[in-house]
Amino acid sequence: MEIIFVLVESEEPENVGAAARAMHTMGYNTLRLVRPKADHQGEKALALAHGSQHVLQTAQVYDTLATAIADCDLACAATARHRYEKHHYTSVRDLPDYLQTKGEWLQRIAIVFGSERSGLKSADIDACDLLVTIPQHQLQPSLNLAQAVMVFSYELSAGQTQVQILDQRLNSEPIPPAEYASLKQLLQQLMHRVSLPERYQGYVMRGVARLGREDLYMIHKLRAAFDHALDRSAIEKENP
Repeated sequence: MEIIFVLVESEEPENVGAAARAMHTMGYNTLRLVRPKADHQGEKALALAHGSQHVLQTAQVYDTLATAIADCDLACAATARHRYEKHHYTSVRDLPDYLQTKGEWLQRIAIVFGSERSGLKSADIDACDLLVTIPQHQLQPSLNLAQAVMVFSYELSAGQTQVQILDQRLNSEPIPPAEYASLKQLLQQLMHRVSLPERYQGYVMRGVARLGREDLYMIHKLRAAFDHALDRSAIEKENP
């Protein structure tokens, strides 16, 4: 299922660039512009795209929304205000499930956004199949264009994205077997030293078996600190 983002009469180049960046970070790269007033390949737009300039460079420009969505199986109009005509409004949160239920019937989906000042015109709404809105705490102010594109991109990409932050912690590698065995032995010695009841010792060891490297490293540090404190206390008793 291909998702195409369509911006109608976009006015601010920064918004167009930021929208391209939002799309690309969520895995979408097809942008279509209808009667754009903003220069989508100008310096301001490209600067805000930051790493997503190709989305702007490959964007197609159309004279009418009808031609921009002619090859789409479903066109979704993004709107933040109530229309006087009778419409059914779908939350962007429900849009992924709605599209999923259509299955193979839908191959290409258009998400259509209006201008920053007035949104989509009635004629553009009529050209679309579905009205989709972003739930808000209050009616005003609405999200700006790039923010709205980000919300739609995020909601639609839930099944294909993942956390991209690399784990750069020093102790993220699996603990070596020998080191793990040593930790278990030293921990058991500490529990004997403080006379922890055997049944609690069993709880502790079973809990340790479920821990990852970071938690095991923390347990090792605590064990060493306790042993050091006990050794110091014993020395002080011997040499008051």
